[in-house]
Amino acid sequence: MDNVPQDAAASKKQTSLSEDNNPVFQDIARFRAILFDAMLKPHDMTMSQGWVLVHLVRENGLRQSELADRLEVATVTTSKLIDRLEARGYVERRSDPNDRRSNRVYATPQAKQLVKILTKTIFEVDEIANAGIPEKDLATTLRVLALMRTNLKAALNNR
Repeated sequence: MDNVPQDAAASKKQTSLSEDNNPVFQDIARFRAILFDAMLKPHDMTMSQGWVLVHLVRENGLRQSELADRLEVATVTTSKLIDRLEARGYVERRSDPNDRRSNRVYATPQAKQLVKILTKTIFEVDEIANAGIPEKDLATTLRVLALMRTNLKAALNNR
């Protein structure tokens, strides 16, 4: 038997966020997105497009760059989402009166009606995902996940 002291970090059990090499968070996000998209298919809408509309209904007239920041995606991705939504009459671009080089994006009344459906769908997906989980556990999970998100964002900002 070796009497060599083990490094404290090495002896501490490391908690992984994966089960059997399956990334739990990625699975949850993927399954939610697939279910959300399936539930929105009759409305010819995707989750990504829906989030653009939700942000615009909350604060209409955002710049594309502001939307990209809020969605945490590239401006090119946001531009493509806006193109699709604009072609279907859900949003319109208008010149920014303070900066003619930039556009602001506005939700149309048609989009505002669709956001009501999106909101209902979000609650339905949450109900499915949270089935059988006590409210106290959900509150703890949300608090822990929010802290993890904060830690990861901070790590990215420090790079």
